[in-house]
Amino acid sequence: MAHRRRFAVLALLVTSGALALKTTPSALAADAGAPSPAVPACVGVKSDSRYVPYGYNHVVTIGNGCARETRCLVSTDVSPEQRSVDVPSNESREVLTFMGSPSSTFVAKVSCKLK
Repeated sequence: MAHRRRFAVLALLVTSGALALKTTPSALAADAGAPSPAVPACVGVKSDSRYVPYGYNHVVTIGNGCARETRCLVSTDVSPEQRSVDVPSNESREVLTFMGSPSSTFVAKVSCKLK
């Protein structure tokens, strides 16, 4: 059963009220690995490993502080398949890139373009 979960991809909608990211966009990008020039300054990226009973879920959070909607491509060193996610202005999205990983470490690769 856990094997099936490992490859599930889930994008979770987080309302703009829950966006309350307390760090600057550049600090968030640094958290997700090397800052990428492909991410506009008004877009923040954060990576997170969340422990669950059968391993770690790898989650990438994208916060859009821009005046326009942005489209981002998300992949990781563990899950190289790119996923596209649209993030409306002043909202955020969580992208679950891997479920039940035996490792808590991963590096997110994110590129975004304003629409």
